[in-house]
Amino acid sequence: MSTQTTTYKGRLGYACLNTILRAQSPSIFCSRTCRLDTIRQNGIEHAYELGVQNARNIVPMLRWNEQHGIKFMRLSSEMFPFASHDVVGYSVRDVPGAVEALKEAGDEARRLGHRLTMHPGQFCQIASPRPVVVRNAIRELQYHSEILDTIGLGPDSVMIIHMGGVFGDKSGTIARFHENWKQIPKHIQDRIVLENDEICYSVQDLLPSCEQLGIPLVLDWHHDDILRSEKPAVEYLPRINAIWESRGIKPKQHYSESRKGAETPMQRRAHSDRVQRLPPCQDDVDLMIEAKDKEQAVLHLFRKFGLHPVPDGFPVSEAEQIELYKQAKRPRKTVTKIVLEAETMEGGSKARAKRKRKVKVQKKIEDDEDLKSVECGAAQVDPSLKRKSRKTIKQVAIVEETEPALPKKRRKIVDGLLPATSTTAPLAKGRMTRNSMRASMLEAITPTTALPAENGEEGVQRLGRHRKAT
Repeated sequence: MSTQTTTYKGRLGYACLNTILRAQSPSIFCSRTCRLDTIRQNGIEHAYELGVQNARNIVPMLRWNEQHGIKFMRLSSEMFPFASHDVVGYSVRDVPGAVEALKEAGDEARRLGHRLTMHPGQFCQIASPRPVVVRNAIRELQYHSEILDTIGLGPDSVMIIHMGGVFGDKSGTIARFHENWKQIPKHIQDRIVLENDEICYSVQDLLPSCEQLGIPLVLDWHHDDILRSEKPAVEYLPRINAIWESRGIKPKQHYSESRKGAETPMQRRAHSDRVQRLPPCQDDVDLMIEAKDKEQAVLHLFRKFGLHPVPDGFPVSEAEQIELYKQAKRPRKTVTKIVLEAETMEGGSKARAKRKRKVKVQKKIEDDEDLKSVECGAAQVDPSLKRKSRKTIKQVAIVEETEPALPKKRRKIVDGLLPATSTTAPLAKGRMTRNSMRASMLEAITPTTALPAENGEEGVQRLGRHRKAT
């Protein structure tokens, strides 16, 4: 790869996940989470354990970044599962071991000179017309602010949000944002920055509010390329940078590129695996590279523009990156076993044919435990029927049941009342309604069918009454 020249000297960063560390065993990442049902079953302590484990993994991620010249990273919003939930939510400071783990991460980040930021999800909309959404958004901001405050980093550790939807009235929504902004505590306001998006709010739309409220604006070059303002983005940079400088915060921007072949605005929204260019930003801005290949996309730019020495073997090839994703997505602890249990059905003196039913059983195992040792009760596992995959691990076993099943009940059949035609024969063996009985009788009355003289229409009705009585 030939090296291209650039005057850029800022910090390049990536978001949330390091694909190399995630793929190794044991994995290192900060987004372990769970389902709400799991918390209800196992207690909130289960979420605590995941959160502390996530927080403890920040330090090894920072050290890996330092070894490879990366000094800018976004932390995952899923660090403490359901901490901002309206029912089971909790304070990070109340989690045993969380404060110590976060402070250790903050000390390491300061020692290495790294910048850490966060980005609450798209559902965090303080301009929503629904009060419940606004309350949830403020609670989400409190959760993120608590993490950053506990880490102990300065004002550069910002949290990025979007204005959100238009809700049929863009000017009215912006006015509502100004009004709801007053509900947010000052120490949380000091961490918030606004980002232009690719659907509703351009740089031109947000800049007046940012200037009025003193909220720094994060310029997303990719979003601006999809949802343009009246002027090119570079012409807004002096006004954008002035807000950052007035707040004493180092400016940050986002950069990504569309996937190859993307044409429509919706197609262009999807991020490419890696980026091939740098935007026309100022030389010292911190630039978040939003690409699918995460840290590999940053290393790719390091090598392409000669920004920092890159170890041999990095960035990994496309095939190696695909394998990393496969390794990162494999389940580690939960094993789903599907057991086929044979049921012995006994009726009379002879055993009936065996029926089989599937039973799913969840069992926890360690990362490297031999799957052959996993059993389901008294099941005798047939090795030829066992299958192992990255996504799920299934075992098939045959289990004999000793409890006899009750014989099937036989239905009473009215004999000798209907001729055995092709239509009436199956009806006579099953359940017959009054309408089906009438239809059968009418079909049976044909010129070639000899019925007793008393079996006219009255006979059909009498037959129906007889069927009902039996």
